Amino acid sequence: MQIILIVKNATISRKASDLIITWAGKTTEVSTHELELLIIMGSNVTLSSSVLLFLASIGVPVVINGKIYDSVLVSPFLNTMSEIRAKQYLMSDNDKLYLAKKFIEGKILSMNNLMKYFSYLRKIQVNPVKISFDKVSDIDSLRVREAEMSKKAWEELSKFFPNFSGRKPRNNDPINRGIDYAYSIIYGLCTHALIAVGFDPYFGVMHKNMSGRVSFTYDFSEMFKPIGIHAVFATKSLSLDSNGYLSKDSALSVTKHLYDIIVKKKIKSAIYRKGNELKKFVMENKDFTPFAYKP
Repeated sequence: MQIILIVKNATISRKASDLIITWAGKTTEVSTHELELLIIMGSNVTLSSSVLLFLASIGVPVVINGKIYDSVLVSPFLNTMSEIRAKQYLMSDNDKLYLAKKFIEGKILSMNNLMKYFSYLRKIQVNPVKISFDKVSDIDSLRVREAEMSKKAWEELSKFFPNFSGRKPRNNDPINRGIDYAYSIIYGLCTHALIAVGFDPYFGVMHKNMSGRVSFTYDFSEMFKPIGIHAVFATKSLSLDSNGYLSKDSALSVTKHLYDIIVKKKIKSAIYRKGNELKKFVMENKDFTPFAYKP
C-alpha cells in the first residue's frame, strides 16, 4: 500500500504509469504500481486531465484537503451498481435509523477504546461514554444523541492534551487541523470501498444530503474516524504554516502515523469488509455489526 501526499504549490504530470511531481524546483518520478491514495493539501496544486483519467482507470481516489471542505474524486465501479443503488434509495426510515445507530455505536466504542488505551499509557483516569439510544426514534433525535455522546468522549480524550480545547472542525489550531486532514484520508478510503460494492456515496442515512456532499461516506466513516484521532494524538508536534494549513512536516508525520496504523491493524481490509457487510444488509437484510477500533 502506498499513499502520496502533495503539498501546495506543486505540479503533477504523467509519464506512462508514473507520476511526475514538481515542487520547490525539484522533480520526482513516482511509480503508481502500489498506489492506493493521492492526497492533495491546499488549492495551489496543478495536475493535468491525463493524470486524473489515468488514476481513475486504475481505481486510485484523489483526496483534496482544503481549509473549508474536502473533496473526494473517485471513478465509479460498474458491477451490480444499478441493483444495489435502487435498494439503497428505497431503504425504509427504520433501516436508515438502524444503520445510523450502528455507525454511531462503532464510533463511540472506538473512542472509548482509544481513551482506555491512552489512560493505560498516561495513567490518567477516564470515564468511558455509555452508549444508549433510549428514546431515539428518528434521525433527528439520533443526531442530538450522537452529539451528546461525542461531546462527552471528546472531553475525556482532551484530558491527555492540555492545549487541546476540544473538537472544532476546521478550527485554526494544529490538532483540529490535523484531525480534519486525517479524516479526509479516511473519507477517501471509505468512498472507494462504498463505490466498490455499488453504493452511491452521496445518498446518506444520517448526514443530510447536499449537492456535492458524500453524505453516505460521512455516515459510514463514523466508525473509522477514531483511527484518525489516534494518528493525530500520536504525533508529538503539530504546527500550521502561514496560510493556516498543516505544515509540511506535520502533514507528513500525521500521514506516516495513520499509514502505520492502517497497515498494522489491517484497517483497509476492515473498511472493505464492512462495505460488503453493508451491501448484504441492504440486499439480503442480513445483520450489520459495527466496526470497533482497538489500538
